[in-house]
Amino acid sequence: MRARDWLAEDARLGAAGAERAALRAAKAPKARIDAQNKVLIALITAQAERAADLKTLADRLPGALYRAVEPDDLQREALVLSLLRERFDDWQAKGYIPSRPITPGDKTDEPIRTRGWTHWHHLFTPRQLVAFGALNSFAIGELTQKIELTACLLGISRSINWTSRLTGWDPSAANEKSNATFQNQALNTMTVYAVRALPSLNSSWYLAQRDYLCIGSKSVQLGDARSISELCDVWLTDPPYADAINYHELSEFFLAWYERHLPRLFPDWYADSKRALAIRGSGKDFREGMVDAYSNLAVHMPDNGMQIVMFTHQDAGVWADLALILWAAGLRVTAAWTIATETESALKEGNYVQGTVLMVLRKQTSDAVAFLDEIVPQVEIEVEHQLKSMLDLDDKEDPNFSDADYQLAAYAAALRVLTQYKGIEDIDVACELARERKRGAESPIERIIEDAVRTASNVLVPNGIDAQLWKRLTPEEKLYLKCLEVESHGDSRSGVFQEFARGFGVRDYRFMLESGKANQTRLKTATEFKRREWGTDGFGSSLLRHALFAVYQAADQDSTKVGLNYLKTEIRDYWTQREILVEMISFLGGLPMPPWARDAEAARLLAGALANDHV
Repeated sequence: MRARDWLAEDARLGAAGAERAALRAAKAPKARIDAQNKVLIALITAQAERAADLKTLADRLPGALYRAVEPDDLQREALVLSLLRERFDDWQAKGYIPSRPITPGDKTDEPIRTRGWTHWHHLFTPRQLVAFGALNSFAIGELTQKIELTACLLGISRSINWTSRLTGWDPSAANEKSNATFQNQALNTMTVYAVRALPSLNSSWYLAQRDYLCIGSKSVQLGDARSISELCDVWLTDPPYADAINYHELSEFFLAWYERHLPRLFPDWYADSKRALAIRGSGKDFREGMVDAYSNLAVHMPDNGMQIVMFTHQDAGVWADLALILWAAGLRVTAAWTIATETESALKEGNYVQGTVLMVLRKQTSDAVAFLDEIVPQVEIEVEHQLKSMLDLDDKEDPNFSDADYQLAAYAAALRVLTQYKGIEDIDVACELARERKRGAESPIERIIEDAVRTASNVLVPNGIDAQLWKRLTPEEKLYLKCLEVESHGDSRSGVFQEFARGFGVRDYRFMLESGKANQTRLKTATEFKRREWGTDGFGSSLLRHALFAVYQAADQDSTKVGLNYLKTEIRDYWTQREILVEMISFLGGLPMPPWARDAEAARLLAGALANDHV
């Protein structure tokens, strides 16, 4: 293929076509035209064969070609490094590339500790510094319009998120590329990192932003929520979740690139992360900072105004703190909805939720005061109402909410009941806010919220289990059956199992697990249980454990008679318990998970034999 002169072949084909056209125009003898046709056909055939050979060769080539570093590559990188060294001091002085040292912190300690990177420019390769430094140099030196320079700085900040020494590989076979720097809320140092060439940053650099007409006044300000003086009808806030995300540290990754240019573009803005002013932590200072912020927002809204708070957390202690904060700020929760905001990611391990609770807050106008013993039944009723409304709205074929999201809604429902009162006789809000929490100690509000989670766990009856039967089951039986349903939904997060164990009040459930790894958690099947825990106190002597052992025997011996005889022999009140056993074993027979395939089939046959068993 390489020996052939393709351009000459194409030229000969074109000339032969033109020659035939000339002969036809001159009405040359038929013999000459036929001879020219043969020449043309031979050339067309040769070109078709060439195209077929080329396709065959192309099909043999891999979709992606991987090769080791070659001397030419090293020479190019050496050239880039020399270009950077020539400009490094000048560019840092002018703010074209970062010069700021990394300030130690919970998240910013990671690159310092693991790689010895002490300055923000250490997080980028020489080639990346040259490329973005040159772009910054052009923007600062050539662009005169404020909007153009702002767009350029935004393009750089979006691009560095997709190419740095912290970007990992996206291993998707159909879409192999680099991931974002912030795949999660941390600075993850990579043993092997991925970089993108400039043409691959098109989607990051260019802002595909549509213009929308905004009616009314608008104001963009950078400030502290505790010192805001504007009056607004609606405040929308996304508060810190007890240091779940260290925004004040992570923002410095971007600020390092345009800290010197922000004051020029926006004189009223500051160009540092203001770590000292960040409301963070989970202790007394955190609670007092939150009270100050929400109190100030409440002061700067009318009596009929509202606040929308977005909150995502599954710690009863954090929700208890939020209740105290809202009380102290003079606010109450009037409505709460869980909306689906996240998709599943293999990077997230543990009990993360797909939803965020949106709570509507209004000024506290009630003078009503309640006692704790009056509130507990009200919370239970409210939780049941909240979950029922979510279940009615959710798509049964393609659910938006996970079981963790329903439990999240229980927290919000508890807050709605608690904050409808101006106070609770048994609780001094000021003392609770100032009190230092001791490890393991539970506040009265925490106990109420924990009770709300237990109520939610009891309300969420697995499909296929009768509600009346569900009430009669032991906590361990409920946990096992509910977690089987969770598995059937494709959810294998260890935190979901932990949350339900806490909701049902089960302290130790490790004996139920075949795998306890995050994102790979699953329960033992009947066959995997075999005789383990059989006959022991608690779950080992429960009706469900007997049912699992009967399914195991039926599957192992390939005989429903063996399982049926076991149940008749071991369960004293077999005939009164028979219908319950049918329902339990039928539930096991409907499980779709691959590890349950053999046991589920045995369970279906055993359930049929039980249903047809008569005296």
